[in-house]
Amino acid sequence: MSGNPILTVGTVNQKTTEAEVFVGGQFLLTQGIKAELAKLEQVAQNFENDPLTLSLLSAYLKRWYAGRLNGLDSIPVLLDQRPHGRALRRVLAAFQLKLAGASDMTLLYLLSLSDQAVPQLPMKLVFRSTFVERWLSRRDDYIRFLAPLGRLNEDHWHWVIENLRRLHLLAPPIPSHHDLLLVPEPIRGYLREELRLKNPVAYKQGCLDMEKLFRETVVQLYAPEPEIEEKPKPILWEMSELDTAQQQVLALRCSLASLRQHSHDLHQHLLSMRTANLVLSTQENNLQSA
Repeated sequence: MSGNPILTVGTVNQKTTEAEVFVGGQFLLTQGIKAELAKLEQVAQNFENDPLTLSLLSAYLKRWYAGRLNGLDSIPVLLDQRPHGRALRRVLAAFQLKLAGASDMTLLYLLSLSDQAVPQLPMKLVFRSTFVERWLSRRDDYIRFLAPLGRLNEDHWHWVIENLRRLHLLAPPIPSHHDLLLVPEPIRGYLREELRLKNPVAYKQGCLDMEKLFRETVVQLYAPEPEIEEKPKPILWEMSELDTAQQQVLALRCSLASLRQHSHDLHQHLLSMRTANLVLSTQENNLQSA
């Protein structure tokens, strides 16, 4: 599957300036590999003193051999005719042997088919949909290839991702986009070719599913810029408008004062009427008593 990558993420900076010479033996030591510095320098030279390769080698030795160099005997010796990058291919071949048949390796192969960061949820939906469809119609090499992923529950899925990141086979989380997954370029190039050669059916259908995923899903690596709310412009009054407004306020105050006075007079009038009614009632009662 071709295309320009949206971004390149690596576990180690592979470009060094003349002033920053990469010291492979010291790097292995800082990564927790247990041996004398002179021996580590020799190991680094044997693996081309390449930062990414040594980073993967360190993760491999720590995971399965407690950081000891006796794990070097388990790394295959390649006899191909391509000397460039052979050290990296050796380490990746060792990972393939350790992870053979595991869901980790299946996920890594699928992610290697994309040069773009892959969103997790759409990926699960697309590949599981294809798995169910082909399971009902035909059971081929692609079904057997996807089977390890089909057994993953949600917690195990996240554990597999974190495991691949700890092994440096998967790029670190992308800031603000932790749901996106990306295999570093040298690793995905190797795995993509391995899948194409060893399982052509899975390679072909995997590429089709990945194309379908990005055809139906828009991946945004940058959050949209927040909309700036325009503040309301202050209202500027003309002097004549202020005079008119002041006159209206004064007129309103006068009207309120008149209303209060009218209410007070009405209240007093009602009280006087009540008092007069009481006096008349008292006089009538006195006359009736006499």
